Amino acid sequence: MSLRINKDNIFFILPEDRYSVSARIDMHMAKDFTLYLKFKINAEFLEPNKDSYAFARNGMHSGVSVFKDEIGYCHVVFNWWVLDKQSGIYEYKSVSHRIEEEYVDKLNEYVMICDETNKEMKCYFNNEFVGTISYSGTEKNTYEGAFYWFGCGSMICEEKHRQIGDFDFDKAFLLNKKIEKKEIDDLMKLYKTIYTYELFSGLRKFHGDYPLKDNFAFFCDFNQSTRYKIWDMTFSGNYPQVYIEDNIYF
Repeated sequence: MSLRINKDNIFFILPEDRYSVSARIDMHMAKDFTLYLKFKINAEFLEPNKDSYAFARNGMHSGVSVFKDEIGYCHVVFNWWVLDKQSGIYEYKSVSHRIEEEYVDKLNEYVMICDETNKEMKCYFNNEFVGTISYSGTEKNTYEGAFYWFGCGSMICEEKHRQIGDFDFDKAFLLNKKIEKKEIDDLMKLYKTIYTYELFSGLRKFHGDYPLKDNFAFFCDFNQSTRYKIWDMTFSGNYPQVYIEDNIYF
């Protein structure tokens, strides 16, 4: 079972160290990064031509959003805001991909791999390369201090900018390092049997000698959750927690 995330059940990760038990992760997408998401779009709840975020950094929202066009097709949009230093103007960069009907009601994989040296983000839908966000000559927004949101653009803003969606979430991870798509496939295939071990009650943790262990902001299986939070296999304290209005630091 995946976890339903919608207007009544939004999750987020705080970016800063809390009580000296969690790592500060707000800058994990400032340079190279690898973002992996696996979720299903509940398309019947999408409003036509209105972006809804599955994953976002808040402010000028960036991440992975979806929308349904006037014909009824669903599209995924990989997006990021960048700064043109000469003009001082921020620009919105994106790659859009129409999702064929056979995939709309299924769990699908969404991947962004950012190469800061070459100033590009490669975007994938399942095993298909769907485009590159190029930001040559600009600087991408670092989102220092920004939250990580699942199911919306942000909940700490005016309602019209929240861009809430309706999804069934399965898995997600973020690395402050770029890895190849084949490495992602290997990780998702073997993490349960090779790269992690069971702590208790089916809850798993990465082995201490796993090379990427310290590069994760989070690695979460949304099937492993309590009423309030999602289990984080990195054991760094950076877990998605349920959003409660006016009480984000519980």
